[in-house]
Amino acid sequence: MSDFPAVDAMETPWYEPPLFAGDAEAALPLLAYDGGQTGAVTVRAGAVAAETCRPRDNCNDAFALWSDAVTGICFLAVADGVGRSEDAGRAARAAARVAVTAFRAEWRPAPDPDPSEVRLAERVRGAVADVAATLDAQFRRRAKDGRRERRGGYGDFRTTLVVAALATRVPPGGSVPAVVARVGDSTAWRLRAGTLAPVFPGHADELAPTAALPGNYAALELQALSVGDGEVLALTTDGLARDGRDEHVRAFLGRFWAAPPTPLEFLGSLAVRRNDRNDDRAAAVVWFGHHESWPGASSGSGTG
Repeated sequence: MSDFPAVDAMETPWYEPPLFAGDAEAALPLLAYDGGQTGAVTVRAGAVAAETCRPRDNCNDAFALWSDAVTGICFLAVADGVGRSEDAGRAARAAARVAVTAFRAEWRPAPDPDPSEVRLAERVRGAVADVAATLDAQFRRRAKDGRRERRGGYGDFRTTLVVAALATRVPPGGSVPAVVARVGDSTAWRLRAGTLAPVFPGHADELAPTAALPGNYAALELQALSVGDGEVLALTTDGLARDGRDEHVRAFLGRFWAAPPTPLEFLGSLAVRRNDRNDDRAAAVVWFGHHESWPGASSGSGTG
């Protein structure tokens, strides 16, 4: 039995995915991680394939990161392909990659040494618009080349997206601007009183089709924030935590992410066992301030 913690009442607690029995060169990556420190912020990001998707299917959640030490800015993107098909995974990976590329291109020509929420919001909005346009162009090109039959809409080539742009020069006891935007049910959280509190108002409707890119840029939601020294901002796909639900999961992650965990501990938090074993998970988490000097920060998980 897995030693990952379980946050749900498990119907089949003994379940383990089968070992991969195919060609070793065809084995698909099931875990991905990136992270480090830029300015006075610490970043952890990762993706984990769902248990029932291992070992044959790819992870259809994705993330991408970028930072610029010169101007003190960081940009994060997390995407969740809608469905289990390979096209959904392609859309998610393309969305995360294009979001970073587009923001970087918009930032580099005229960087703002002291970015305001208004300037960050303009650039974030432009980056998401570029994702929508690029994914639309990719789909049309694939359909024209005969690699994908167009059956109305975009078929399975759709993904949710949540991004954040933030200043990294956090003054002691002060705050910095951050802007978070999303299309669909991937979302953002702030750590409040030991639990994850949603950044966006309202609840995601579990039964309604989620907005996704390409095709739903008009569903873009954007929030400008002032984030203080010592705060935590997290971007997640709905396989890990969802708006208005999963209070026990949000409390678990709130304890686990109180201080920056080690990379392995962070991936362990994404792989927490849940009764829903069909949904991939991805997250990008930012700790504002010098958490490595905090009492108890060396314990990693912050669960004690």
